[in-house]
Amino acid sequence: MRVAIHQPDLLPWTGFWFKMAHTDRFVLAVHDQLQKHWVQRRVMMRDSWVTLPLVGKPHLVPISTVEVKPGWQEHLVRSMEGRYRNARHWRTRGLEVVDLVRSVDSHNLAEINVELIRGVQGMLGIETELVVTDPPREAGLERVLEVLQEVGATSYLSGTGARDYIRDEGERRFAELGIELLWSEHEKTTGDSIVTVLVDHDDPMEVVLRQQAPA
Repeated sequence: MRVAIHQPDLLPWTGFWFKMAHTDRFVLAVHDQLQKHWVQRRVMMRDSWVTLPLVGKPHLVPISTVEVKPGWQEHLVRSMEGRYRNARHWRTRGLEVVDLVRSVDSHNLAEINVELIRGVQGMLGIETELVVTDPPREAGLERVLEVLQEVGATSYLSGTGARDYIRDEGERRFAELGIELLWSEHEKTTGDSIVTVLVDHDDPMEVVLRQQAPA
C-alpha cells in the first residue's frame, strides 16, 4: 500500500497531483498547523498570488479550525476570470472549475480545499483513495509515521523537500517499521496552480506525470 501525505492546499501545483497519481491512498493532513502566508490559503495563478481572506488572524492552529470570510467563492472566481478567460481551455475546463468553486458550501478552510481537491481529482481522472485521519498525537517525523501506520502503508512517497527533516535517523525509523521510503521524481514545469495546467494544456495529466530525467 503506497501512501502519500499532504496538507490540503488551495488548488495546488502539479507536484501535489503527481504524488496522488502515484499512490494508492493519499492522506489530506487537515490537522496540521496553518502557516498564515502559505499555500493552504493562497495559490499562484499566472505567476501572481490569489489569497483567500480569513476570519481573524489565525496562525499555527489546525487547518481544520480556520474559517474563510463570506464571499470567498466570487473572489476566487473573479481572480480566475481575470487571469484565464483568454486561455485555450477556459470555456470548457475553466468554467468547470468555476462551477466547482461555486458549488462548495462551506467557510471552513479545510473543507473548502478538500472539496476543491476532490473535484479536480475527478477532472484529472485520478482514482487514488483520499483519506482524512483522526488528529495525530505525535509531532514531526513521528507524526508522519503514526499516520502511515494508521492507514496501513507499506511504502511512503515523499516530496524531496522532506529530506531536510527525515535524514539518516528518519530513514532508520522507516526501516524499523517496515515502510519503504520513496522520493517523488516529479519534474517541476510550473509552480502555478493546477488550474493553469487545466486551461493551458490539451492533456493536463501529461504535464502532471512528467518525471525528472535520470541523473
